[in-house]
Amino acid sequence: MRIAMVHSSFAIRGGAEQYVRDLTRALSARGHDVRIFSRDSEQAESADQAVGRRMSERIGARSGALRKVFTHLGDVADPTGLGLSDIQGFAPDMVHVHNWQGLGVLPLARLARAYPICHTVHDYAIADPNNALGNRGRSAALDTALQLRSAWLVSQLRRVTLLWPAARTREIVERHVPAAGRLPGRVVPLAVPEDGPRPVWRRGHTDTFLFLGALSPHKGVDMLLDAWRLAGVRGRLLVAGDGALRDRLAAEARDVPGIKPLGFLDAAGKEAAFQEAGWLVFPSQWAENFPISCVEALRAGRPIVASTVARPPMASDAALLTFEGRDQLVAALRRAASMTAPEYDRMAAAAAADGEALNWDRHVDAIVDTYEAVRADRRSVAGPQARP
Repeated sequence: MRIAMVHSSFAIRGGAEQYVRDLTRALSARGHDVRIFSRDSEQAESADQAVGRRMSERIGARSGALRKVFTHLGDVADPTGLGLSDIQGFAPDMVHVHNWQGLGVLPLARLARAYPICHTVHDYAIADPNNALGNRGRSAALDTALQLRSAWLVSQLRRVTLLWPAARTREIVERHVPAAGRLPGRVVPLAVPEDGPRPVWRRGHTDTFLFLGALSPHKGVDMLLDAWRLAGVRGRLLVAGDGALRDRLAAEARDVPGIKPLGFLDAAGKEAAFQEAGWLVFPSQWAENFPISCVEALRAGRPIVASTVARPPMASDAALLTFEGRDQLVAALRRAASMTAPEYDRMAAAAAADGEALNWDRHVDAIVDTYEAVRADRRSVAGPQARP
């Protein structure tokens, strides 16, 4: 099968970007012909097929303060940039879209008229351009504008099969955008690959916590550093990742015992960090969709200390300690660090059980089955003259 992977950009190294790379490699290893189509960026690879910059992006780049305005308007109103000519030469049997923001919904709708297509929902952009529902509820006028935007997006996505990483993600979007419930879709839980034999995970240290993600306020890093200082835990806080708060992290590591910056970790580095840590701490301050770091924690049998707003949908209650705000995070860190061995072992066992359901090979099987189903649906609707 010829599969066109369409993704907005690899300008950042986030979970969605890594997933696109991993899925492309897995499908290629199974004999499929897969090509990635994306805007050019520093993280692009030589085999990626670059698509053109849309008009709103070129105008926005010159406008300074209005750049975000042009970006969001472009997502709903700019038909330029990604076009059929970008992928026609490849003649895909299937188009799999990931992040469409930055490419636009009109180019996506154009692809959907020409090819069988699905879209993995990595965020809440259908409901809010903030991606994490940060604009919802701020004012009646803004909510009305967002509802109109969402209705337009749904009308353009009617030929696209949405792949939801979790039922909870689907429920959240449909709560804000009821019309999204009429779109074709199925729940396909995400997973992460494991190179070689699965690691033998030793018991984690209950007083050792791992943060794994972008060093930015919306991920709760600043609150985590404040909470660690206040908690007075005699243990370690391993902080892996990079971002705007790297200098704050370095300063805290000099002044506060136990904080250890790890920088950006590759697969081997993450495995080593999880071998030491007893917990993943996930303090994100916005609604998260299907955080890959939490998948990795559960596969390693590590329970998670998570903010309520970002509760990871793939983790059971038995594998979680949740909190709201800094003071509750302080209490959660103290409770986790002093937890008795039997209680921790029960939580770790629950985490491992959750992780068993997140098998990469089964996930790729489900993706291929989805491709076949979407193609079959397309043929049945189009009739005998449908393109092969």
